Amino acid sequence: MTPLVSIIITNYNYGAYIAEAIESALAQTFRDCEVLVIDDSSTDNSLEIAARYPVKVLLQDNSGVCVARNNALSVAAGKYVMFLDADDRLVPTAVEHMLAVLQGQPETVAYVYGQMRYFGRKEGVFASMPFDGNKLVRANFICASTLIRRDILLSVGGYDDGFRMLREDWELYIRLFTKGFSGQFLPEVILEYRKHKEPTGNTTRRIKTLSIAKLFYLYPSLIWRLFIRHPLRYGIRMITARVWESVGKYGPKTQLSNLRVVQDAGRR
Repeated sequence: MTPLVSIIITNYNYGAYIAEAIESALAQTFRDCEVLVIDDSSTDNSLEIAARYPVKVLLQDNSGVCVARNNALSVAAGKYVMFLDADDRLVPTAVEHMLAVLQGQPETVAYVYGQMRYFGRKEGVFASMPFDGNKLVRANFICASTLIRRDILLSVGGYDDGFRMLREDWELYIRLFTKGFSGQFLPEVILEYRKHKEPTGNTTRRIKTLSIAKLFYLYPSLIWRLFIRHPLRYGIRMITARVWESVGKYGPKTQLSNLRVVQDAGRR
């Protein structure tokens, strides 16, 4: 019996792109998939577009991508899950090839990740590599769209909302590593990542500074090499942002009354 895979598409105001994301999920060569779209209270026509397809559509109060992923995870039926941002696309063989690898791994291998190809304002392939936990804590080489065992993801709490838009996927992979789990690299492109207008230098620096400060607070024995590069900068940010109050926010946060099923088309 083949296992069910849940492809979870998170969306906020990506009506211009969401059709491509949904179609890429529905076009998977591995057929035993359910596709869920969770919308973070978009103000554009995203919901109208999503409802045209045979997918389950969920709507939550505006809460951010981490809460959206956790909320969708709580209702997903698959043994394995894959998250996809609504402005990106999966290649047709992504689930089939990643699942073939993951099913042959021990339980300590929590997920499979592949390569990511840019399109839009930037072209090329994201530099990834075989899993190495010691290298992972220094820089993230794993894209956000992995095929992961749902039970393991739930056991570690899902995504930390304290890292909303601050490299939340990197924090998750580090957390899994600290709990004895690793990933397996599939050396082929599985994701097409849309590059929009690049953020300004100041924005990029603020995001990096805050994310490193939060990671150091949670994992000082692992992140110290990054922290000591600019200890004053990161230390000040840790204090001014009061990072100890914002991290560790795991699991679904939206009450059932605020998580609404717009369309329940379910599996293909």
